[in-house]
Amino acid sequence: MRRVNLYLLISCGLALVLAGCGEKSSATNAKKKELKEAALPVTVTPVRIQKVQRTVEFVGTLHAHDEVTVSSEVEGRIASIAADLGDRVGQGQVLAKIQDMEFRFAVEQAEGSLKETLAKLGLEKIPPPDFDIAKSSLVLKAKAELDNAQINLKRMKTLYDDKVISAQEYDAAETRAKTALASYKNSLEEARALVANAYSKEAQLGAAKKKLRDTTVSAPLPGSISKRFVSAGEYVKVATQLFTIVQDHPLKLKGMIPERFSPEISSGQMVEVRVDAFPEKVFKGKLTRISPSVEVASRSFLVEGLVENQGRHLKPNFFAKASIFTHIDPNALTVPQQALVNFAGVTKVFVAETGIARERVVQTGVRVGNNEVEVTAGLKPGELLVISGLTRLTDGAAVQVRGPVMPPEKTGEKR
Repeated sequence: MRRVNLYLLISCGLALVLAGCGEKSSATNAKKKELKEAALPVTVTPVRIQKVQRTVEFVGTLHAHDEVTVSSEVEGRIASIAADLGDRVGQGQVLAKIQDMEFRFAVEQAEGSLKETLAKLGLEKIPPPDFDIAKSSLVLKAKAELDNAQINLKRMKTLYDDKVISAQEYDAAETRAKTALASYKNSLEEARALVANAYSKEAQLGAAKKKLRDTTVSAPLPGSISKRFVSAGEYVKVATQLFTIVQDHPLKLKGMIPERFSPEISSGQMVEVRVDAFPEKVFKGKLTRISPSVEVASRSFLVEGLVENQGRHLKPNFFAKASIFTHIDPNALTVPQQALVNFAGVTKVFVAETGIARERVVQTGVRVGNNEVEVTAGLKPGELLVISGLTRLTDGAAVQVRGPVMPPEKTGEKR
């Protein structure tokens, strides 16, 4: 009986133990089921390595490629105005006319005087610099008279020797020959003076013609009229300002860059420019000049670039924000924009680790493509980031991972 009671007691104990274990196992399974049901379903994506274009940012001012003030080169009254503020003009296009009657008279007078001088030389046009003055009609006439007098003298000498003529007749022939020789020499000097005078009068004619041309005021370069100083009917003197022309395509970009970026900057690098007037538009350009020295006060150096402006959207003296494309970084870490959470100036992400969301503070860099951002600190390549359900996540929350989702390939691109 005692043995039977002992067996019963042991059996009851085992039954109680087994019952307790069953209840504990059921509770654990229920808790696991409850946690699984409470886990937030999320989508994740890996941290990627991409090529990123590095830039140096600076601010500057746009300037006209060239700017000139057109002034009057002659004195007179403005006859007409052919251009006004904002007009686009081509090189050589007429801007204004000055009354030219007086200058036309001066040209005609100079032409007449030159023709008179050439007529004395027996020429129709200005002789070349190596002109033989002995061939001028003035000299040829004197030479012919000299030759005739000398021939006559020889004949008279023969007759005088033969006692046919008197000494008086011979002396007269000799005098004519000497006079003809003197006239010939004088004709040579006069011809030289007339040739020099012809050159001088040609220069005077050229000056008169230039003044006549200067009554037509033309654009020295293509561009746009930024200022007009005179009106039709005004009397202007030499050097009176008439117009200002700016060449607005391309424009010059000038700005200062901190000296620490000096090793990264070189001529020929591409530049992107943005202005407040067109916030969504990007203007392309190229770096053209770099100052060889640094300003002591700002510890910066001046750079200059040319910016395309075919549409004339940009205007000289616009404030500009510019980016110089320096080099490509092949090992930048990038994450989707939707993976980032910003709060109180702090940027963080949630990393999925074995079903648990872990909060991670990160530092961001440049924007890559349309939807990705570079992360410069806080993450490693391949880590899985939560990109959905972020508003309900907290550090240490259980998550049910769906994914990972791979973003579209977009390398080497930067805004």
